[in-house]
Amino acid sequence: MQQDGVSAASGEGYAEELPSLGWSEEDLRYYLAQVWGQRDPLHLRVIGRLQLAEGKTFGFLVDLHHAETGIRLPPPLKNASVRQSVFVPPSELSRIQKLGRIESFASAELDLSPLDERKKRGDPFGCMVHPETLEPLSHIPESWWSIKNIQSEAMPLVVTKVREAIEDRVQRETSEAGDKLLAAQLALEVAAQNKKLLDDEYGRIGLEVDQRMDRIAALDTEFVQRKNTLETRFRELEAFLQDRSERMVALNLIDRADLEKVFPLIGAPDTREGHRFREALAGNLQRLASYIQAFLWRKGILYTRAQLLDFITLLRTNDLIVLAGDSGSGKTNLVKSVASAVGGRCTIVPVKPNWTGSDDLLGYYNPIERRYHPTQFLLALLDAAREPEIPHFICLDEMNLARVEYYFADFLSLLETRGEAPWIHLYSSAEERQAVIDNKIFLALEEEARKRAGLPGDASFSDILMNDQANLELRRLAGFQDADTLLNHHSKIRRSLSGLIDVPAGFRFPPNVWIIGAINVDETTHYLSPKILDRAHVMRFRNPVLMDWDEVEGELEKFDLDLDLPMNILAADIGFRAEYPTFDQTDPKVKLLVGLARDYLDPLGIEFGLRAIRQSLNYIRRGEEAEIGDLAALNNVAVHKILPKIILDLEKVSNNGQKRRDVLIGLRDSLAQALIGLDLSQVTESAVESLDELIARAEGNNGIANFWTR
Repeated sequence: MQQDGVSAASGEGYAEELPSLGWSEEDLRYYLAQVWGQRDPLHLRVIGRLQLAEGKTFGFLVDLHHAETGIRLPPPLKNASVRQSVFVPPSELSRIQKLGRIESFASAELDLSPLDERKKRGDPFGCMVHPETLEPLSHIPESWWSIKNIQSEAMPLVVTKVREAIEDRVQRETSEAGDKLLAAQLALEVAAQNKKLLDDEYGRIGLEVDQRMDRIAALDTEFVQRKNTLETRFRELEAFLQDRSERMVALNLIDRADLEKVFPLIGAPDTREGHRFREALAGNLQRLASYIQAFLWRKGILYTRAQLLDFITLLRTNDLIVLAGDSGSGKTNLVKSVASAVGGRCTIVPVKPNWTGSDDLLGYYNPIERRYHPTQFLLALLDAAREPEIPHFICLDEMNLARVEYYFADFLSLLETRGEAPWIHLYSSAEERQAVIDNKIFLALEEEARKRAGLPGDASFSDILMNDQANLELRRLAGFQDADTLLNHHSKIRRSLSGLIDVPAGFRFPPNVWIIGAINVDETTHYLSPKILDRAHVMRFRNPVLMDWDEVEGELEKFDLDLDLPMNILAADIGFRAEYPTFDQTDPKVKLLVGLARDYLDPLGIEFGLRAIRQSLNYIRRGEEAEIGDLAALNNVAVHKILPKIILDLEKVSNNGQKRRDVLIGLRDSLAQALIGLDLSQVTESAVESLDELIARAEGNNGIANFWTR
């Protein structure tokens, strides 16, 4: 029958005339599509149990179900002679056997069997598998998850229901744990913000310590109370997760060392050998610089007191610090030496010329291996996060061998977040979530298998494997077939958890980390771009051989302490990230910096905007806490933030119509006026003298004034 016949036979017409061998294949397909709820009669797809015939050269699909809804398919006719099975030709069976993919169930598209075969069987609906469509069913279709009532006992739908129940339970427990973890994180952030405020308050009170001792004691008491409260909350959260953690250790999914990484001890006794800064030096930063100088002197390392105090103040700004100077001038050694002198950790990361992106700095995720490949820089950050109270210094050595703005730009933007620790995203959290869900499901399954086998609650994974009943129950619940599948699954979960613990999908930038770059400027390196200079403080180093050693030795302060031991400080002693001071136009320091920018720097084409001014004010404020005088702090701001931006052709005319040479001389004179009375022994480098040298060098360099050349 053609289309007209189909129309006549469709709808109510089917009720009047039962299908027979006299119907056309087209009409029979349409009839099957209607009875089985198939959208496309030309592509009838079903799922059934694969039943091999004797000899295993051919087979049948039986217990047919709808491929999308999972509903058992009824016989197309109530006639008992009609069989509901599908012939699987030898060619199809051979094809999937070659692929090694024989499964208990399979999906396929159907064709009507040849008419002679259907007549022989007396079945108008005799079907066979359409060529190249038989596919082993290795997993339950996603669309079946919504099925509520399934009558088939042959299909493994019990596994699906078990999986749904387990996932519901996992989701509830994960949600509860997530809520408690979020509450603890919020408490941490609030406590960190409060601690920052208390540290700032503590610094100001230090300037008036004789008059404000009672206030300091009150703040210390309040801080201890807040810290104890926070630790109590952490213990509650740890107790909530402890049961699962202990079970995971028993199952050898994680090690004890992994737990220490996840839950670093906060407030643990300081076991570092050495003096305690707050007890030995009463938290005085001036004396800290003097002690570091004396400590290093005994080791044959020479730095002026002004250098060390300037470096400590730069650390307290929590900005990027760039140490500039010739090779061997003591840049990298300063970072290592100060770290050893204060009981901190130091990591030197050599920068390579071929670094071009953030992957070179932080590493990358390999989706094939499902593993993150960390760099030395990232590992240093993660180590710091596990020691939150110990200062960690990361030095990017030869920082400008590659273009800094290429590999460091994204990270530098993250560091601009001041109100809170910035979030470092490494890879998709979906991988992390999937690993957690897999682990939860495995724990639920092994608990059920253990109970059925009568094993105790502390049974190890080896106990389960060696217990035949427990082993069988676990494999049956998990749907495993091969003998080694359970071990492989266990190894997969362990590797994924280990990878997540070692390198999480993301983490907050540890507040106890300070990043320092060391650079040389020669024909093999790159200049720092304005973007980098605008966000960094540059500290320049001269040749140490030219230093007056007798003068430095005369600065040494005597201490009634063992100078062979470091002066251990905490990260909080240096200070955490905080918002920059507000831009107050009535502040004399703001007026001075704005005047320099408006009258001299802008006409020279040098950008010195709001960010640079607020960073400068932050340094001056930290300098006050370190008892650096206002003049010395202003001089250092000019050396760190203004002079490194000077690369000019002084023969050209500035945008205000004056010659650039005259404008630069005006900047020099204005700074000289502002710095009248400066004690040069309190600074490492005089901004005015450096400008004089810069202008003089330009005379012999075709009028080019360049801070970075000699």
